[in-house]
Amino acid sequence: MKQLRPKINRRREGGIALVTALMISLATAMVLGASLAVVLTSNSLGWSQVRSETALQLADAGVNSELQYLSQNVAQVNITLKSSQPVAAVGVTLKYPGENYAVKGRQGTVPGFDGGVFWVYSSNDAAGTVAWDGVSTPYYITSSGYVNKTWSRIQVTCKSSSLFNLFASGSQGSYSGDTVGVVANPGAGVVINGPTTINGQVTTGTGATVTSPQVINANTCTYSSGQYTNTNVASGGKLVTKKTPYVYPTCANVYKQSCGHPEEDDDHAWARCKSSCNNSTGVYTYRSDANDDTIKSSNCQRATFSGNTLNNSCWNNAKTRPGTYDSNWWWWWNPTVSVQTLIFEPGDYYFSSVQLAYDASCEMVVDPQAFASGGTPGQVRFWVHDLAANHPTDDSIALPISNTCANGQAVDPGMFRIYCGKDNKECRFTRPNSCKDWQGNTISGDFEFKCGVYACTKQPNTVVNSSGACQQQADDSTKHGCKIHLYGCSTRSKGCAKITGSCLSDKMIFDGGCTLNFQASAYCDKDPSCGAQITGWCRK
Repeated sequence: MKQLRPKINRRREGGIALVTALMISLATAMVLGASLAVVLTSNSLGWSQVRSETALQLADAGVNSELQYLSQNVAQVNITLKSSQPVAAVGVTLKYPGENYAVKGRQGTVPGFDGGVFWVYSSNDAAGTVAWDGVSTPYYITSSGYVNKTWSRIQVTCKSSSLFNLFASGSQGSYSGDTVGVVANPGAGVVINGPTTINGQVTTGTGATVTSPQVINANTCTYSSGQYTNTNVASGGKLVTKKTPYVYPTCANVYKQSCGHPEEDDDHAWARCKSSCNNSTGVYTYRSDANDDTIKSSNCQRATFSGNTLNNSCWNNAKTRPGTYDSNWWWWWNPTVSVQTLIFEPGDYYFSSVQLAYDASCEMVVDPQAFASGGTPGQVRFWVHDLAANHPTDDSIALPISNTCANGQAVDPGMFRIYCGKDNKECRFTRPNSCKDWQGNTISGDFEFKCGVYACTKQPNTVVNSSGACQQQADDSTKHGCKIHLYGCSTRSKGCAKITGSCLSDKMIFDGGCTLNFQASAYCDKDPSCGAQITGWCRK
């Protein structure tokens, strides 16, 4: 019996070892299983995060696409074509997570995003129920990115960005019948303090110079030569190119948008402008009993002004600015002139003709602060147009224009706008070679016009199609564009014709010393918009 015990113990020990091994194997399997589950979960979360970030990038790309879309369609008369509409995407049944309506907006894709797409729209309200009207500010751009069943949506708050706040000078040119956008005649020393762009060609006479810190040759799809060169770039500046042309809305379309009647044809729009202008109600002058020449309601009264012609005879019934007439006995030896003043209050003014020669007895004041009337500050806008049947003439301004501003602030050129809508005509801003003030003193220095000047009647007839190729579109050969013509003194030292603000036109012509001094506007109410300035961002 004693010899059998060891065999029994060995069997028991073998069974215990087997059980132990099985338990270790099970524990190991459980650990490995748990580890694998963690790895798989982490891997799943990682891919989910990647898809989410990719969708966010797609949504961001959608916002950038819409900003470009707004810029490209600024000239559209139909509001529904100016921006992407907040309507259900055609043929799309996908819905946002947790929401019971289909995606809205214009669909787009971005190469390299593995089939991902975005939908984007612009609206007056954050909810996306009202399409952006092309004027209201702020407004909203909403973009949704979708990739591999993963959504991401963002919304940016925008305010309109005025075309006047882009360039010191912009010349459309490049249309049938006149491919030249800028002409600098011999002897012209043209200084542009700010970016300038041209769609067409530039010509400079012998000795003429044009310089700018940033020169942009646009519409290189059509013009590979004849545009600005490095000689036109100021020290430290740069020359850049852009394949597509800059396209601005016509003056008529700007007015249609500002008055809320984009459906009208041009002639009806100008007729509306003429009938609703402030010519008879918005012009003021001094009172006969004014205590001093401070422009304020107690010193000013409404002027007798009628008709749609602005020339020097309009000052015949204006009152004298206090302190500008000396009746002393020695007047015959040192005569002085009584200066008659016209003050233009905020509003729209329509003129079929503007002919303002220099005259020391005529003082013109633009009063966007409404000091003379005691009213509400706002833009002063001149609309210059005449029907072709009336044989319109060129317009000319050789009279200094003063601007009022809020106390302690500088003049904002955004408070005064001049829109020239006469096709194949020009509007001239002149600094006469020699002139004297009301006291008989010779005037030195520049004639500075602080405003935004807009003279566009025709759009370029070249576009770049979806495949990136140049394409000619229908062109109205009866129109040749509107010209802005600056006449300075024969040399810059004697005085320049100077526009401080921005000048956007079909064509620019320079004679003598000329300066375009870019100054962005703080006030841009009803200005033509080219896109958006983003003021806020949120993830929805």
